[in-house]
Amino acid sequence: MGRGPAQKQAFEFVLSEQEVSEKDIGWVLSKLDSQEYLLNDCHYMARILSKESESNAKEIFIHRYFTLNMKGLSRDNKLNDSFKECIDKKKMWTLLEKNFGAICIKLPDASVNGETYLFVCGPNKKCPELANTDSFVFLIPNERKEPKKQNPLEMSSLRLAG
Repeated sequence: MGRGPAQKQAFEFVLSEQEVSEKDIGWVLSKLDSQEYLLNDCHYMARILSKESESNAKEIFIHRYFTLNMKGLSRDNKLNDSFKECIDKKKMWTLLEKNFGAICIKLPDASVNGETYLFVCGPNKKCPELANTDSFVFLIPNERKEPKKQNPLEMSSLRLAG
């Protein structure tokens, strides 16, 4: 008898595996519920510490997890850094909200080092269906699908860093 697909974990359990405290899990679930997220289909993406603001945390998230790859250039090439500076991070965040149901949730307890922000994505009232989650690497391992091979004819691409 073959093995069936992996059973989806409750999002609450996913958060606890990411070492989110019980108090913060309650806070996050409440925020997601108030935005009408389908909790069973939510995905943890990241936790970012920012000394400045939520906008700064979103910029850190985009900068840290997205990279612009140019054919023939290494990741360390200064030209890649120049192109990264040209990306409109506010527009990028808006696209993440619209196409992936991304949300940034400020956790209630601040530390001496700054505020902590949790990044989650999933279907909700503003984004009922997620766009092409195959390319989104934040899915937990048993839900992650193999990425599609990049078309060699493309000269550049914007994709998530792994």
